[in-house]
Amino acid sequence: MTRLKAHWKAVAIILALVLWAAWYSRPVDVYGLAPGMKEPDTMDFTLRELEEGGRDYPLKAFSPEDPEWDATLEAVEALRFRRPPWNLLLQFVPKRTSTGRVTHDGDLHIMLSVGTWRAGGVQLQFFIDEWMYYSPYSGRNLTLWAENSREAGEALAERLRPLLEDD
Repeated sequence: MTRLKAHWKAVAIILALVLWAAWYSRPVDVYGLAPGMKEPDTMDFTLRELEEGGRDYPLKAFSPEDPEWDATLEAVEALRFRRPPWNLLLQFVPKRTSTGRVTHDGDLHIMLSVGTWRAGGVQLQFFIDEWMYYSPYSGRNLTLWAENSREAGEALAERLRPLLEDD
């Protein structure tokens, strides 16, 4: 008991950090990644197939007036992510140089932005099997964890592919 009294501040700090890490890494949707965004009024997507002879789909912007808006927004809102607790620290560490990754047939790169003109939004990226989001605080991409990450990205690509076809 005497030992606990002597170290109660350290124990309280450790407990607070554990609770914060659990809260920060809880599953969130796009609204959790972009505090202040309630109802988006703009979305844009681009899709790139990374295989040999793969296709680059042009950027497609959506607004609430588009007939595809509801289905597209539903697909984006269904995504759930966890933020690693060390993302907070990575925002203040100098950026590393990226060395690249080997791509294989079937690999995808998706970039999407969801937001409002007034309150900002969130930029997400799916590359091969990893999700990232752009942090406006640090100006860098930070890691997101997603259950069945690759499958979630491929499912989103399948849903978007017909919408991104050239008109």
